[in-house]
Amino acid sequence: MDVPVLCWVCSLTPQVSEAEYNLCLKAVQDAWPDSPVIAKFKNAPQSYDTLREIISHIMPLLMMRQQRVARSKWRQLQTDRGKKWIERASQDQDGMHPSKHLSSMMGYTTCMEHNMVVMAAAQGKRHQVVNIGIDVKRLVVEGVPVQQWAQSVSHKLTQFEINSLANLPDVTLLSRLCILLTVKESLINGLGQPVGFDLSRIECNIPENQIRVDGQPLLGWEFRLFRSVQQGVSPQGVSFSDPYQITVAFYRGNNISKFVFVENPKDIERLTQYFPLDNLLKVIPKLLQDS
Repeated sequence: MDVPVLCWVCSLTPQVSEAEYNLCLKAVQDAWPDSPVIAKFKNAPQSYDTLREIISHIMPLLMMRQQRVARSKWRQLQTDRGKKWIERASQDQDGMHPSKHLSSMMGYTTCMEHNMVVMAAAQGKRHQVVNIGIDVKRLVVEGVPVQQWAQSVSHKLTQFEINSLANLPDVTLLSRLCILLTVKESLINGLGQPVGFDLSRIECNIPENQIRVDGQPLLGWEFRLFRSVQQGVSPQGVSFSDPYQITVAFYRGNNISKFVFVENPKDIERLTQYFPLDNLLKVIPKLLQDS
Protein backbone atom coordinates (compact mmCIF):
# COMPACT_ATOMS: atom_id res chain seq x y z
CA MET A 1 0.00 0.00 0.00
CA ASP A 2 2.15 2.82 -1.32
CA VAL A 3 0.34 5.79 0.20
CA PRO A 4 2.48 8.90 0.81
CA VAL A 5 2.39 10.40 4.29
CA LEU A 6 2.91 14.13 4.79
CA CYS A 7 3.39 16.27 7.90
CA TRP A 8 2.68 19.84 8.91
CA VAL A 9 4.57 21.46 11.79
CA CYS A 10 3.40 24.74 13.32
CA SER A 11 5.70 26.46 15.81
CA LEU A 12 4.08 28.77 18.34
CA THR A 13 5.10 31.35 20.89
CA PRO A 14 3.17 32.10 24.09
CA GLN A 15 3.15 35.81 23.21
CA VAL A 16 -0.14 35.85 21.27
CA SER A 17 -2.36 38.92 21.36
CA GLU A 18 -6.07 38.75 22.13
CA ALA A 19 -6.86 39.80 18.56
CA GLU A 20 -4.72 36.97 17.15
CA TYR A 21 -6.31 34.47 19.53
CA ASN A 22 -9.81 35.58 18.50
CA LEU A 23 -8.87 35.37 14.81
CA CYS A 24 -7.93 31.71 15.27
CA LEU A 25 -11.03 30.99 17.33
CA LYS A 26 -13.34 32.60 14.75
CA ALA A 27 -11.82 30.52 11.94
CA VAL A 28 -12.64 27.31 13.81
CA GLN A 29 -16.11 28.57 14.73
CA ASP A 30 -16.88 29.41 11.11
CA ALA A 31 -15.51 26.10 9.85
CA TRP A 32 -17.41 23.88 12.29
CA PRO A 33 -20.25 25.97 13.77
CA ASP A 34 -22.18 22.93 15.03
CA SER A 35 -19.28 21.00 16.53
CA PRO A 36 -19.39 20.39 20.31
CA VAL A 37 -15.74 21.39 20.51
CA ILE A 38 -16.68 24.96 19.55
CA ALA A 39 -18.72 25.38 22.72
CA LYS A 40 -15.75 24.06 24.67
CA PHE A 41 -13.44 26.64 23.10
CA LYS A 42 -15.91 29.50 23.58
CA ASN A 43 -16.44 28.68 27.26
CA ALA A 44 -12.78 28.06 28.05
CA PRO A 45 -10.65 30.93 29.36
CA GLN A 46 -8.10 32.23 26.89
CA SER A 47 -5.00 30.13 27.45
CA TYR A 48 -2.00 28.76 25.63
CA ASP A 49 -3.33 25.19 25.92
CA THR A 50 -6.63 26.19 24.32
CA LEU A 51 -4.78 28.07 21.57
CA ARG A 52 -2.81 24.93 20.70
CA GLU A 53 -6.03 22.94 20.47
CA ILE A 54 -7.56 25.60 18.23
CA ILE A 55 -4.50 25.53 15.97
CA SER A 56 -4.85 21.74 15.68
CA HIS A 57 -8.32 22.33 14.20
CA ILE A 58 -7.04 25.00 11.81
CA MET A 59 -4.35 22.76 10.31
CA PRO A 60 -6.76 20.55 8.28
CA LEU A 61 -8.30 23.75 6.91
CA LEU A 62 -4.84 24.78 5.72
CA MET A 63 -4.22 21.34 4.22
CA MET A 64 -7.42 21.40 2.16
CA ARG A 65 -6.85 25.01 1.12
CA GLN A 66 -3.44 24.02 -0.20
CA GLN A 67 -5.22 21.38 -2.30
CA ARG A 68 -7.50 24.13 -3.64
CA VAL A 69 -10.61 22.50 -2.20
CA ALA A 70 -13.00 25.10 -0.77
CA ARG A 71 -14.39 24.53 2.73
CA SER A 72 -17.93 24.20 1.33
CA LYS A 73 -16.79 21.24 -0.80
CA TRP A 74 -15.61 18.85 1.88
CA ARG A 75 -16.80 17.40 5.14
CA GLN A 76 -15.06 15.85 8.12
CA LEU A 77 -16.11 12.40 9.34
CA GLN A 78 -14.77 10.03 11.95
CA THR A 79 -14.85 6.36 12.88
CA ASP A 80 -16.33 5.03 16.10
CA ARG A 81 -12.78 5.16 17.50
CA GLY A 82 -12.51 8.86 16.73
CA LYS A 83 -10.20 8.50 13.72
CA LYS A 84 -10.87 11.42 11.38
CA TRP A 85 -10.98 11.62 7.63
CA ILE A 86 -12.05 14.23 5.09
CA GLU A 87 -14.38 13.44 2.20
CA ARG A 88 -15.07 15.72 -0.73
CA ALA A 89 -18.72 16.71 -1.00
CA SER A 90 -20.89 15.56 -3.90
CA GLN A 91 -20.77 18.94 -5.67
CA ASP A 92 -16.99 18.60 -5.90
CA GLN A 93 -17.18 15.21 -7.65
CA ASP A 94 -18.35 16.46 -11.06
CA GLY A 95 -16.28 14.76 -13.72
CA MET A 96 -14.44 12.64 -11.13
CA HIS A 97 -14.41 8.89 -11.74
CA PRO A 98 -15.97 7.01 -8.78
CA SER A 99 -12.75 5.07 -8.16
CA LYS A 100 -10.79 8.31 -8.01
CA HIS A 101 -13.28 9.73 -5.54
CA LEU A 102 -12.90 6.67 -3.30
CA SER A 103 -9.14 7.22 -3.36
CA SER A 104 -9.38 10.93 -2.52
CA MET A 105 -10.12 10.54 1.20
CA MET A 106 -7.74 12.40 3.53
CA GLY A 107 -7.02 10.72 6.84
CA TYR A 108 -5.31 12.94 9.37
CA THR A 109 -4.39 13.27 13.01
CA THR A 110 -2.83 15.96 15.21
CA CYS A 111 -0.73 16.25 18.34
CA MET A 112 0.92 18.99 20.37
CA GLU A 113 3.80 19.49 22.78
CA HIS A 114 5.08 22.71 24.34
CA ASN A 115 5.49 25.21 21.46
CA MET A 116 4.71 22.84 18.61
CA VAL A 117 1.51 21.55 16.98
CA VAL A 118 1.93 18.80 14.40
CA MET A 119 -0.31 17.01 11.92
CA ALA A 120 0.17 13.91 9.78
CA ALA A 121 -2.06 13.11 6.80
CA ALA A 122 -2.40 10.58 4.01
CA GLN A 123 -4.61 10.40 0.93
CA GLY A 124 -6.23 7.20 -0.32
CA LYS A 125 -9.19 4.97 0.39
CA ARG A 126 -10.84 5.47 3.76
CA HIS A 127 -9.76 2.14 5.24
CA GLN A 128 -6.18 2.89 4.18
CA VAL A 129 -5.81 6.37 5.59
CA VAL A 130 -7.65 6.44 8.93
CA ASN A 131 -4.97 4.35 10.65
CA ILE A 132 -2.45 7.15 10.97
CA GLY A 133 -0.91 8.41 14.20
CA ILE A 134 1.60 11.01 15.31
CA ASP A 135 3.38 12.05 18.47
CA VAL A 136 5.91 14.73 19.36
CA LYS A 137 8.19 15.10 22.37
CA ARG A 138 10.38 18.05 23.27
CA LEU A 139 13.99 16.93 23.71
CA VAL A 140 14.43 19.13 26.76
CA VAL A 141 13.82 18.32 30.41
CA GLU A 142 13.36 21.28 32.73
CA GLY A 143 13.45 21.36 36.50
CA VAL A 144 14.73 17.83 37.14
CA PRO A 145 17.77 15.76 36.11
CA VAL A 146 17.31 13.60 33.02
CA GLN A 147 17.86 10.41 35.02
CA GLN A 148 15.13 11.39 37.46
CA TRP A 149 12.72 12.19 34.64
CA ALA A 150 13.51 8.86 33.00
CA GLN A 151 12.68 7.10 36.25
CA SER A 152 9.35 8.94 36.44
CA VAL A 153 8.23 7.53 33.07
CA SER A 154 9.72 4.06 33.46
CA HIS A 155 6.25 2.61 34.14
CA LYS A 156 5.55 3.16 30.41
CA LEU A 157 8.39 0.79 29.46
CA THR A 158 8.93 -2.96 29.49
CA GLN A 159 11.83 -4.50 31.37
CA PHE A 160 13.59 -5.15 28.06
CA GLU A 161 13.35 -1.45 27.19
CA ILE A 162 14.51 -0.36 30.65
CA ASN A 163 17.54 -2.63 30.33
CA SER A 164 18.35 -1.18 26.89
CA LEU A 165 18.52 2.32 28.43
CA ALA A 166 20.73 1.41 31.38
CA ASN A 167 23.99 3.30 31.95
CA LEU A 168 23.51 5.71 29.05
CA PRO A 169 24.74 9.32 29.23
CA ASP A 170 21.98 11.90 29.67
CA VAL A 171 21.89 13.11 26.06
CA THR A 172 21.62 9.59 24.64
CA LEU A 173 19.14 8.51 27.30
CA LEU A 174 16.83 11.44 26.60
CA SER A 175 16.99 10.85 22.84
CA ARG A 176 16.30 7.12 22.98
CA LEU A 177 13.61 7.44 25.61
CA CYS A 178 11.76 10.07 23.57
CA ILE A 179 12.03 7.81 20.52
CA LEU A 180 10.45 4.92 22.44
CA LEU A 181 7.68 7.08 23.87
CA THR A 182 6.81 8.73 20.55
CA VAL A 183 6.69 5.35 18.80
CA LYS A 184 4.28 4.02 21.42
CA GLU A 185 2.13 7.15 21.55
CA SER A 186 1.94 7.44 17.75
CA LEU A 187 0.80 3.82 17.55
CA ILE A 188 -1.91 4.38 20.17
CA ASN A 189 -2.96 7.52 18.33
CA GLY A 190 -3.07 5.61 15.05
CA LEU A 191 -5.18 2.82 16.53
CA GLY A 192 -7.60 5.26 18.14
CA GLN A 193 -7.00 3.86 21.62
CA PRO A 194 -8.15 5.97 24.57
CA VAL A 195 -5.92 8.18 26.67
CA GLY A 196 -4.52 6.15 29.55
CA PHE A 197 -3.63 3.06 27.51
CA ASP A 198 -0.92 1.10 29.35
CA LEU A 199 2.15 1.76 27.21
CA SER A 200 4.10 -1.00 28.96
CA ARG A 201 1.95 -3.45 26.96
CA ILE A 202 3.92 -2.29 23.90
CA GLU A 203 7.54 -3.38 23.51
CA CYS A 204 9.86 -1.90 20.89
CA ASN A 205 13.06 -3.46 19.61
CA ILE A 206 13.87 -0.82 17.04
CA PRO A 207 17.29 -2.16 15.87
CA GLU A 208 15.53 -5.42 14.94
CA ASN A 209 12.47 -3.70 13.41
CA GLN A 210 10.24 -5.45 15.93
CA ILE A 211 7.29 -4.20 17.94
CA ARG A 212 5.03 -6.33 20.13
CA VAL A 213 1.74 -5.72 21.92
CA ASP A 214 0.93 -8.02 24.82
CA GLY A 215 3.81 -10.21 23.67
CA GLN A 216 2.45 -10.69 20.15
CA PRO A 217 4.22 -9.32 17.04
CA LEU A 218 2.54 -6.27 15.52
CA LEU A 219 2.84 -6.34 11.74
CA GLY A 220 2.03 -3.92 8.95
CA TRP A 221 3.00 -0.66 10.66
CA GLU A 222 5.59 1.82 9.44
CA PHE A 223 7.11 4.31 11.87
CA ARG A 224 8.78 7.36 10.41
CA LEU A 225 11.01 9.24 12.85
CA PHE A 226 12.59 12.64 12.43
CA ARG A 227 13.54 15.72 14.41
CA SER A 228 12.37 19.28 14.15
CA VAL A 229 14.05 22.31 15.69
CA GLN A 230 12.21 25.47 16.67
CA GLN A 231 14.38 28.57 16.41
CA GLY A 232 13.19 31.64 18.26
CA VAL A 233 13.80 34.49 20.65
CA SER A 234 12.56 34.48 24.23
CA PRO A 235 10.64 37.43 25.75
CA GLN A 236 13.95 38.37 27.37
CA GLY A 237 15.56 38.70 23.93
CA VAL A 238 17.61 35.50 24.18
CA SER A 239 17.86 33.29 21.09
CA PHE A 240 17.00 29.63 21.60
CA SER A 241 16.96 26.38 19.66
CA ASP A 242 14.38 23.85 20.81
CA PRO A 243 14.65 20.28 19.40
CA TYR A 244 11.66 17.93 19.13
CA GLN A 245 11.35 14.25 18.32
CA ILE A 246 8.45 13.46 15.97
CA THR A 247 7.20 9.99 15.04
CA VAL A 248 4.48 9.18 12.52
CA ALA A 249 2.83 5.75 12.59
CA PHE A 250 0.99 4.48 9.51
CA TYR A 251 -0.60 1.12 8.84
CA ARG A 252 0.57 -0.19 5.46
CA GLY A 253 -0.94 -3.65 5.84
CA ASN A 254 2.09 -5.74 4.90
CA ASN A 255 3.72 -8.55 6.88
CA ILE A 256 6.51 -6.53 8.47
CA SER A 257 7.00 -3.61 10.81
CA LYS A 258 9.52 -0.96 9.84
CA PHE A 259 11.23 1.97 11.53
CA VAL A 260 12.46 4.65 9.14
CA PHE A 261 14.78 7.34 10.49
CA VAL A 262 14.57 10.38 8.22
CA GLU A 263 17.79 12.30 8.83
CA ASN A 264 18.58 13.98 5.52
CA PRO A 265 17.29 17.58 5.76
CA LYS A 266 16.16 17.49 2.11
CA ASP A 267 14.08 14.36 2.75
CA ILE A 268 12.50 15.96 5.80
CA GLU A 269 11.68 19.12 3.85
CA ARG A 270 10.13 17.04 1.06
CA LEU A 271 7.73 15.34 3.47
CA THR A 272 7.12 18.13 5.98
CA GLN A 273 5.78 21.67 5.81
CA TYR A 274 7.00 24.07 8.49
CA PHE A 275 5.35 27.34 9.34
CA PRO A 276 5.45 29.64 12.36
CA LEU A 277 2.21 30.93 13.82
CA ASP A 278 2.87 34.36 12.28
CA ASN A 279 2.63 32.86 8.79
CA LEU A 280 -0.53 30.95 9.66
CA LEU A 281 -2.20 34.10 10.94
CA LYS A 282 -1.60 35.77 7.57
CA VAL A 283 -3.50 33.10 5.63
CA ILE A 284 -6.35 32.41 8.07
CA PRO A 285 -8.73 34.88 6.32
CA LYS A 286 -8.31 32.87 3.10
CA LEU A 287 -8.96 29.42 4.58
CA LEU A 288 -12.74 29.62 4.38
CA GLN A 289 -13.01 31.42 1.06
CA ASP A 290 -14.73 29.58 -1.79
CA SER A 291 -12.52 31.07 -4.48
